[in-house]
Amino acid sequence: MYVIKLKTLIIYALAFVLSIALGAFGFRMIAAKEAEPAAADGGSVKLPILMYHGLTENQSKVNAYVIPVSGFESDLKYMRDNGYTAVFMSDVINYVEGNGELPEKPVVITFDDGFENNCEYGLPLFEKYDMRGLVSIVGSYTENYSKISDENPEYAYLNYDTINKMKDSGRFEFANHSYNMHMLPGTKGNDSGRKGAAKLKGESAENYRAALTEDAQKTQSLLSDNCGITPEVYTYPYGEITRSAEDILRDMGFKATLSCFDKQNIITRGNSDCLRCLCRALRDNKRSAAEILESY
Repeated sequence: MYVIKLKTLIIYALAFVLSIALGAFGFRMIAAKEAEPAAADGGSVKLPILMYHGLTENQSKVNAYVIPVSGFESDLKYMRDNGYTAVFMSDVINYVEGNGELPEKPVVITFDDGFENNCEYGLPLFEKYDMRGLVSIVGSYTENYSKISDENPEYAYLNYDTINKMKDSGRFEFANHSYNMHMLPGTKGNDSGRKGAAKLKGESAENYRAALTEDAQKTQSLLSDNCGITPEVYTYPYGEITRSAEDILRDMGFKATLSCFDKQNIITRGNSDCLRCLCRALRDNKRSAAEILESY
């Protein structure tokens, strides 16, 4: 009888120890789960950035930089259905500066060059899928198209009135994509032979600083004077980067810069350097947003 009682006591003791262990494990699991937001707040966030250019309803116009409107809609639907939240670059900047939060799965949608079709086709779809994005404006293009009455979505660039419409929609922010440095050597109007905003071979640091500052400031002034916009983001034309450009653009007040490197970004609160030369994946006519995002 004593043996049976001893066995019973042992069984109860083991059950008690096991319950304590499981309880402690469960507490750790709950504590870890509850700690996740705090860890994210003080830590790092993965940030994919997609790079678009033109949108078209004309299949014959599709190329590496112009995709069908239907393809763009499929991208937005995929992002919405898979839990991605499109955020502004200002949201990312605010997070780094400690002035805001980011959602669980943020994504930044960018358009380079500022085509009319970004508004014509992009705005209705942004409204339909509750998305938002950043358009990088080439100042000289917008200035020229603001002087003529041509808003053909197949080739026209945004004018001031359309930029104001996009701004007022609350769905778009705008970046500086240079005033007249969106050129390659040998192209018409490129007397300097400069490639994008890169430094010329043999160019002095002083001359380069003056050239980049003057060019970028023209677009800043145009957007400020005509649209009440002062971009905090600079997008490198053709992704051409010179090491000293970062210091120059930082001195001008740009808080973030966008490159064309195709990698994932890690955004860290309190680390302003993580906003420099942010990587972006080109959404061409061969890879969908789903393929890009799933590859990360």
